[in-house]
Amino acid sequence: MTMPNWNHIVRERLAVLRLPPEREIEIVEELALHLEAAYEDTLAAGLSEAEAEARTVQNYDWRLLECELSRAEQTPAVRAMRPPLELIERKGGTRMESLLRDLRFGVRMLVKDPGFTLIAVLTLALGIGANTAIFSVVNAVLLRPLSYPQSESLVMVWERVRLAHYQNDRNAPAPGNFADWRKGNTTFKDMTAISSRNFNLTGDGEPLRIHGAAVSASFFSVLRIDPVMGRIFTAEEDRPDAMRVVALSHRLWTSQFGGDPQILGKTIHLDGESYTVLGVMPPAFHFPDPDAQVWIPIALSPAELANHGSHKLLVVARLKDNVSLTQAQTEMSRIADTLTAQYPSTNTGVGVNLVPLHEQVVGDVRLALLVLMAASCCILLIVCANVANLLLARATGRRQELAIRFALGAGRSRVVRQLLTESVLLALVGGVLALAFAYTGVEALRTISPPDLPRVAEIGVNGPVLVFSIGISTLTGFVFGIGPALHAFRQDLHISLKESARAHSPGSRAGMRNLLVAGEIALGVIVLVGAGLLLRSFIRLGEVRLGFQPQNVLTQSVVLRGANYATASQRAIFYQRAIQRINSLPGVKSVAAVSSIPLINARNRAGFTIEGRAPVAPGQMPFAISRIVTPGYFHTMQIGLLSGRDFSWTDIPETQQVIIINRAMASAYWPNEDALGKRIKLGSLDSPAPWLTVAGIVEDVREFDPITQPSPTLYLPAPQSQGVTQDWVVRTSQDPLSLAPAVRNAIWEIDKSLPVSLVRSMEEVQSASTASHRFNLMLMSLIACLGLVLAMTGVYGVTAYSVSQRTHEISIRMALGARGRDILELVIRQGLATLLIGIAIGLAGASAATRLLKTLLFEVSATDPVTFASIPLLLAAVSLFAYWIPARRATKVNPLTSLRHD
Repeated sequence: MTMPNWNHIVRERLAVLRLPPEREIEIVEELALHLEAAYEDTLAAGLSEAEAEARTVQNYDWRLLECELSRAEQTPAVRAMRPPLELIERKGGTRMESLLRDLRFGVRMLVKDPGFTLIAVLTLALGIGANTAIFSVVNAVLLRPLSYPQSESLVMVWERVRLAHYQNDRNAPAPGNFADWRKGNTTFKDMTAISSRNFNLTGDGEPLRIHGAAVSASFFSVLRIDPVMGRIFTAEEDRPDAMRVVALSHRLWTSQFGGDPQILGKTIHLDGESYTVLGVMPPAFHFPDPDAQVWIPIALSPAELANHGSHKLLVVARLKDNVSLTQAQTEMSRIADTLTAQYPSTNTGVGVNLVPLHEQVVGDVRLALLVLMAASCCILLIVCANVANLLLARATGRRQELAIRFALGAGRSRVVRQLLTESVLLALVGGVLALAFAYTGVEALRTISPPDLPRVAEIGVNGPVLVFSIGISTLTGFVFGIGPALHAFRQDLHISLKESARAHSPGSRAGMRNLLVAGEIALGVIVLVGAGLLLRSFIRLGEVRLGFQPQNVLTQSVVLRGANYATASQRAIFYQRAIQRINSLPGVKSVAAVSSIPLINARNRAGFTIEGRAPVAPGQMPFAISRIVTPGYFHTMQIGLLSGRDFSWTDIPETQQVIIINRAMASAYWPNEDALGKRIKLGSLDSPAPWLTVAGIVEDVREFDPITQPSPTLYLPAPQSQGVTQDWVVRTSQDPLSLAPAVRNAIWEIDKSLPVSLVRSMEEVQSASTASHRFNLMLMSLIACLGLVLAMTGVYGVTAYSVSQRTHEISIRMALGARGRDILELVIRQGLATLLIGIAIGLAGASAATRLLKTLLFEVSATDPVTFASIPLLLAAVSLFAYWIPARRATKVNPLTSLRHD
C-alpha cells in the first residue's frame, strides 16, 4: 500500500499563509498525523486507496483551517469564534470511533517520544507492580473466602477465661464444656471437637513423624468436605472401644504410599498401633494444621466428656441458616453462665468467645498486611507525581500543538479527553510490564514469607489480581494525567501560538511541579518513618535477653510412643542410654531433653496449690507454665541456676517429688521469703497428686517468644513425670547441624522405629520466632527505599528542569559577575522551601499514620523521637544532593555561548 504524502498535501494548503518555517513544520506534522488517521478509517470502510485519499481531502474544510490560523495570528479572541467542528473527529463520527482514533493517536505520540515513554513506563511498572504483588498477598490471605462450602458460617468456639492469675480470650475448651455446648445450643447445625496430634508412622522404610488430628465424627460434615476416595468414619467408629480407623491426606497418600489405588482397607501403624485406612481427603484439605496428614476418631470416653477442668480441644461449629454470630454469642454466653453455676470449681470465670473461622485462620497478620498495602499505595502516589511532572515537562513541547487544535475548532473537553486517553494508555502499558514485576515479586514473597503466614500456598497472580492490576493502572492513568490535562485546559491560545516558546511564562506550571514534589517528599517521609520504626523495633527485639544461649545448640524432635515407653521408668531408661551415646560423640558438650524448647509458643499451663496457704476461691487458683526436662537441661541450655540444685537421675517416683521453678515464680508466690523447700501440689488441695518440693530456682526464660515477658514457670523431672519429652537439645563445639546425622544414628542404635524430625539449630528456632517481624521490616524497608529513590528522582527532575528553563537568566547573572557559589545558593535556596513544606506535611501525616503500627512495634513508641528526627535529616541530606547536581551543572554554563544562542 502506497501512503499519500500528507506532509506535502498540508504544506500546499498552508502556502498562502506564509507561516514562519518553524511554525509550518510543527503544524504540518500535526495535521499529517490526523489526516493519516482519517485516511486509515476510510480504507477500513472498504474504499480503494485513491477513493480514500480523495474522501479524506474532500471531507476536511481547508478554508476553515486557513481562516482559523490567520485569525490566531491576529487576535486572542479566536476561541469566541470557534466553530463546532473538531480537528480529529470527522463529521458523523461515533463516540467509539472517536475513542479508537484517540487511542491510535496516543500510540503514535508514545512511539514518537520513546525516551519519555520508556522512563514513564518503567516508573509506572515499579509502582503498579509493587501494589499488585502486595495485593496478591492481601487477596489470598484476607479477602478470599476459605475453601469450604459456605465458609462464612463456620466459627471457632473458644473459652473466654477471666481468672485472677490467668486471662485468655481464646482458651482451649474442656471436653465437658464441649459436650454441654453441643447438647444445649439451638443456633448451630453441628459442632465438632479437634485435638491436634503428632504421630510416629512406622512400617516399611524410615520411620516418619507426621502431623494430624483426632477429630469427632462430625468433623468432615461440619466443614462439608468429602473424601476423593473411600469414606469418612461414622459416629459408631468415634467410640473408645471401636476399631481404629484413619483418613489420609492426599499428600501423604502420594508421597508415602505412592498413590496406591488399593490403599483403602489396608493397615498402617501410628504410634505402634494398627489403623485401617478408610479414605483419602482432597489435595487442598489440611485442617486444623497446614501440615495435617492424618485424621483419626477422637473417641472421647464418658469420663472425658464429664471433665470440665482439662482444657485441650479445638472446637469448630457451623451456624444455622439465618442465624447471626451475635445471636449465637448471646446463647452461648447464657449456656456458659449455666455451666458456671453448675460447676463453680472448674467453670468460674469461664465464658464463651465465638470467632469466625476466617478471622481465626488469618490470625494477627491483618494489620501488618494492611499497613504494607497502605505503604505501597503511597509509593504509587509518588509514582503518579513523578509521571505527572514528566507530562508537565513534555507539555512545554506540545503547547503549540494544543493551541493549534484549539484554533482549529477542538473543544477543550475534547483535548482533555485526548490527553487523558494518552495518560491511561501509558499507565496500561506500564501495568502490563508491572504484571511481570508482580509475578517475580509474588514468587519472592512466597519464598521469604514467615512460616506462620496463613494461606501462603494460595498466593499468586490470578483472576482477581489481574482485575486489580488493570483497575489500578486505569485509575493511576487518570490520577497522574488529570493535572497536566487541566493545565492544558487553561492554556492561553494567543500566547502559545507566538513564535517563541520563551514568551510563555512557566510560573503556573512550575508551581504545580513544586506542589507535586512537596507531595512526593511528604509521602516519602510517611513511608520512611514507618520503616524506621519497624527497624528500631527489630533492633530492640534482637537485644532481648532470652535467658539461655542459643549458639551452637542442635534441636530435634524424638517422641516416645507405644507400649515400650508407657511408664516413667521405661522412658527414663531410654533417656539415659540416648544421652550417654550422644555425649560420647566427638564435638558434643552436653545433651538433654525437654517437653517443649523455648520460642515455639508451646503454652502448657498447670494450676497449683501452695502448701500452708488458705484454700482459694473458685477462679483464684494460681497458674504456671509447666515443662518436663531431663537432668542436665539447664546446663545444656546455659540457663543460670540461681540457688538450689539441678535434677538428678535419682529423682525417681519412689523418692521425694521435686520441682525447679524460675525467678518469676519465686518472686510472684514467695516474694519476701526463700522459695527453696516450699511445696506445691498440681491441681486443687484435694487432688490426689503428690506434693512437690522446690529443689532449685533458675533464671527466667522467654518460653513463648522474644516479646512475651517471662511468667511463672515450673520444671518437672522426666524420671518422675507421667508426661513425655519430645525435644532434644545438644550443645556442640562446632556447627550443630553437622552433627545431626550422628545424633540421629545414636538414637536409632537404641530404637530404629523412632522418627527423628524437626532437625534445626536453636539459632534457626530463634530466627523463626521473629520471622513475622523480619518479614514486615523487609517489605517495609524495600517499599521505603523505593519511595526514597522515586521521591529524590522527582526532586532532581524538577530542579534540573527549572535550571534548564532559567539558563538565560543564569547566564545573565553570571555575565554580570555572579559566582558559581551564588548560583548554587540560588538554586538550592529555592528548592529548600519545597523540601521543608514536604517534610512538615510528611511529619504531620506520619504522626497520625504510625499510630496504626502500635501493635507491630516492640519497646518503641509510635512517635519515637529518634525516628522522627533522623528521617527528616536523611531526606534533607539526600534532597540537597539532588538539588546540588543540577545546580552544579548550571554553574558550568558558558554565559557568552548561552546568550549568543538565545
